[in-house]
Amino acid sequence: GIDNLSQERARKKIKKSNELENIVEIMDFVENLGVKGFVVSTHPQLKHLIKYLKTESDLLEKFEFYPILPYAQSYVSKAAENGIVGGMNEILSSGSISGKLKIVMQGSIGFIKKDVRKLLETFIDIELLPLHEVKKNIVFLHDGLTDLALGLGMKDVIETFVNRIKDNYNVKPGLVTKNFPSLVGFLENCDIDIPTIMTSFNPIGYQMNPSRIECEKQILKTKVIAMNTLAAGYVKPLESFEYLSKFGLNSVVVGMSTREHAQETISAFKKFNS
Repeated sequence: GIDNLSQERARKKIKKSNELENIVEIMDFVENLGVKGFVVSTHPQLKHLIKYLKTESDLLEKFEFYPILPYAQSYVSKAAENGIVGGMNEILSSGSISGKLKIVMQGSIGFIKKDVRKLLETFIDIELLPLHEVKKNIVFLHDGLTDLALGLGMKDVIETFVNRIKDNYNVKPGLVTKNFPSLVGFLENCDIDIPTIMTSFNPIGYQMNPSRIECEKQILKTKVIAMNTLAAGYVKPLESFEYLSKFGLNSVVVGMSTREHAQETISAFKKFNS
């Protein structure tokens, strides 16, 4: 008879391979146009992409990575599929034996002592395991956790993240937020050195809370990497980058899935950032 499970596994493997090939093709194309940075979430598929880049291309050495963590959905889905222990084993699979033991011990101590700092440090270490061989420029805290800490006034969460990234990984920490002015004020009040902040900036104020004008007032207070620059497709690259150039914003995050879109976006960016 036909092994349907084997066929399904084969289909998934081919699909994954095709997806990786498409990503690498776009990376190669934009690298030739001068793009050297790659923003990634710590999605479970990231380790497969890095392995593919390492074995099938020379791009791994040409890009600096800007990871955003944590990817919380991975913990939920892995636990649902494999149980809590099995899920954690799969998440930890990217690291060395000694590295895994260190993380597990650290997390156990944090859990026993109900030490939020120690637990957060453990999650950071787990999330960065797949990226231990790549060049990291800035490591960002996901806006879900950043804005939760902001809303609850949890200074410890921000401090722990910033210190862990600086002290243990020797790279720059950054924060992603949907509440830029409030976060800048919070960091100032807590006397935390303001790291790089990734937040929404575009001509129509899309996801700029509480308003575009209020966000614009805070631009000079910190280094900003602009995201949602095309406002989910409502703004053309030329219009967006002309707007950003008025504020000296020359670091942007833009998703590019085709060569045509990449060419249009990068050409528009270069027009205002020569």
